[in-house]
Amino acid sequence: MKRCIGLCVACINEYGPSDFYCAVYRRAREYGYGLLVYNSGAEKVSSKYHEGELAIYDHIDYDRLDGLIVMSETIKDERVLKRIISGARERGVFTVCLDRPVEGCYNVLFNYTAGFEAIVRHVIVKHGCKDICVMAGIKGNSFSEERVESCRRVMAEYGLTLPDENIMYGEFWSRPTAAEMDKFLTAGRELPDAIVCCNDSMAMTVCSKLGEYGYTVPDDVIVTGFDGIFDEKFHIPRLTTAKQDADLAGEKAVDAVIAHKNGRIQDNFALIDHKIQLTHSCGCKPIDYREASGGISVLFDIMTYDNGVDSDMHDLNDAVASSSDLSEVSENIFRYSDSYTWFYYCLCISEHFMSISSDYSRYLSSSADPGNTRLVLCEEFDGERIPPYCAKKPLHIEEALEKYGVLLYFPLHFQEMSVGYGVSVILPEQQLARDNGALKRLTKYTRNLNHSLEIANTQSVMRKVIAELQALYVRDHTGLFNRRGFYNEINRCIGLALDDTRVYYLVIVSVDMDGLKTINDTYGHSEGDVAIKAIADAMCSLWGDNEICARFGGDEFIIASLTTRAPKKHAQILMDELTGSLDRFNESSGKPYDVRVSLGMAYKKIVHNMQVDDLIKAADNLMYKEKATHEDSRYGMAVHSKV
Repeated sequence: MKRCIGLCVACINEYGPSDFYCAVYRRAREYGYGLLVYNSGAEKVSSKYHEGELAIYDHIDYDRLDGLIVMSETIKDERVLKRIISGARERGVFTVCLDRPVEGCYNVLFNYTAGFEAIVRHVIVKHGCKDICVMAGIKGNSFSEERVESCRRVMAEYGLTLPDENIMYGEFWSRPTAAEMDKFLTAGRELPDAIVCCNDSMAMTVCSKLGEYGYTVPDDVIVTGFDGIFDEKFHIPRLTTAKQDADLAGEKAVDAVIAHKNGRIQDNFALIDHKIQLTHSCGCKPIDYREASGGISVLFDIMTYDNGVDSDMHDLNDAVASSSDLSEVSENIFRYSDSYTWFYYCLCISEHFMSISSDYSRYLSSSADPGNTRLVLCEEFDGERIPPYCAKKPLHIEEALEKYGVLLYFPLHFQEMSVGYGVSVILPEQQLARDNGALKRLTKYTRNLNHSLEIANTQSVMRKVIAELQALYVRDHTGLFNRRGFYNEINRCIGLALDDTRVYYLVIVSVDMDGLKTINDTYGHSEGDVAIKAIADAMCSLWGDNEICARFGGDEFIIASLTTRAPKKHAQILMDELTGSLDRFNESSGKPYDVRVSLGMAYKKIVHNMQVDDLIKAADNLMYKEKATHEDSRYGMAVHSKV
């Protein structure tokens, strides 16, 4: 079995985590390791749906890991983070945490301070800026305050000061930033030499607001950002900014796992510097508007492709919702997942989750281990699609890991209830092939898939409830048809017989229990119910495709049978089987009473517009005659025939 490194991450669809995933994958492959990625679409529990998303970390296969890398800054739920790391420690798995230090783990940290200082130093040394404003984040926030102090520190190195009035608080997003800029630009103050922003989102808003007031960047004022977000690639002017070095961080994280495995680990952390991007907004690179047209083309491609994916997801929801069984659910998932072109894909559902379809049980093996077996709803490997089956693990999952070196696990759940997981293969070359969007679309896909499965489950439950209500409508508690159910079924069967070229007879056996009042009065009504159920069970034992058994009242029963055989002989067989079954009950029940019945039989060839009630009445009359002579004959039979 291939040894692996694990990666726990939330929101892998975002560009920082996705870049780090690609770097970890490449480095793990260099060492010959497989990579098992566990991704949640939620960072913390703020709803029942998020609780179901975070349950993916309960599926971590610690036993095959030589190390676990946790993007601890993305998993913001402390209980979940603690559960992941505790699980690794209990099994002796070396753990690396990224971007947020966790005690007892090896920590790979980004040197935010040095990166921000480099930006401030650049605008002072390279561009001669002396009057500098800072667009800070949230007042009192540690990240924000540290960057403000970094700016003060660097400015002090060059004999400059940062007055409090030059600090604005944009709270890390656009609307508060726009409000701060409106206030600044309408106050009659002179523009500073530079506005240094604590993230790219605020920097882009600052540029936009300056443009609204007739100023240009960088001719009138230099603007810088920080973080290197994806949106910045399509902004004119491109921002001078600093970006996390995800490639180096990924390499360091994997290197730490390998060093620990080989007994050569020395430090307990690695500090990673940012990559500095010097471009339009500080004047280091002239603005080329051809970049804008290229960016628009890319964004248009993204929009067009996303529209196609969204359409597929709507079709998936509709198709799965209307699926009648698990095979059809599987087929529809395959059908509307084509646009993702995964090298490997499977969905594993917990065996205890059986309400998704009434046909679930036919996929279960009698030798299955209930604790480990899962229903593999879908599996596709290199173009081969496999319909639903049950197994301890998917058939081709090890082949996929060996061939591609990575498995990406995502949660399957209905709100907070986890029902399993999905697995796919997304390689870095796929991720980079179209705007870094493969992982982004996987997150969208899994949310739609979970919604589709929830609809399928709800529909299945509704079908079962409706079937149970219908059964209550046409059956009584003994399992036999009531009057309503009897007439519905007999009319259906007569219609089928009339469509057949053979001659059919309808045989009616009227069954009436003997001595029910005596049993009730002597032994209690509960024993009377036992006696009635014994008759119902005896009737059910001879219920075949051509028989209809019903209870018309307290101790009144009807057997109807359609036959192509001699009707009198057929009726005798039915009655002999019924009385024989009751004899066996009486011999073994240990009850102080015998359950006995009186019988009457009538039959008629099936014709159009035949009156079933007339035949029932004839059988009843003969049953009552037999009942009157019951003292002389235990199971006497009166016969009435009319052809």
